[in-house]
Amino acid sequence: MWVTVYMGYQQAPPPGPGGEGPDQRSSRIALAVAVPLSVFLAVLLCLATGIALTMMVVHTGGSGEEAPPAAESEEPGPEKEEAEEESDEEDEERASGRRGPAEHEVPPSSYDGTSTWSGNFRVECETAYTDTTITDGMGSSQTAPSGSEFHIYRLHVTNEGDVPDLFDTVGTTATTTDGRELTHDEEAEWTVAWDYFGDDIDPGQTVTTYVVLTAPEGTQFAEVRIGGSAVLEPRT
Repeated sequence: MWVTVYMGYQQAPPPGPGGEGPDQRSSRIALAVAVPLSVFLAVLLCLATGIALTMMVVHTGGSGEEAPPAAESEEPGPEKEEAEEESDEEDEERASGRRGPAEHEVPPSSYDGTSTWSGNFRVECETAYTDTTITDGMGSSQTAPSGSEFHIYRLHVTNEGDVPDLFDTVGTTATTTDGRELTHDEEAEWTVAWDYFGDDIDPGQTVTTYVVLTAPEGTQFAEVRIGGSAVLEPRT
């Protein structure tokens, strides 16, 4: 339903002398309101822009670009730690002159035909074997304790020097394949090689003697050090 309202037109009275009409007053009022409002809106826009820029700077760590992710620190895993430990053990063994436990079987026969040097003496292992009893073949014998056996190394010793010299097995040691160190059995050696102790060996002369160690049955040796220094190693 439409309702039409009719208002009669009434002409505004003309401005009086020196005065202003209604339209001029309205324009002046509108101008007075519009200018401060424009300034207020401009200030508000600047504030909003500044706040937005500040938030962006804070979020990106002081620049307009995202900061790269921090590099993750590399932590050694179990395999790396194990490799480092093995390397340290190998370095320690090299520094001390020790060999580590053998990684394979080392029966006494592995020493057959091996040789080393002890000063001017060339030492050759003719044969190596184990037994629970040793004898000199002339009535002197000895039996190993229960659960043990003798490791017997039959040696040919040659004086390669220019003067008579004494060959001595005192201080002989052997390292087992599981890393234990044993000393030779001097009493057992005396039983089988008494006639070679205490006499000088002339230049060029070769004598046969023995090194004997007493060890639990089944023991294997990774190396033997004649006199504590001349290393006799098994054949690989």
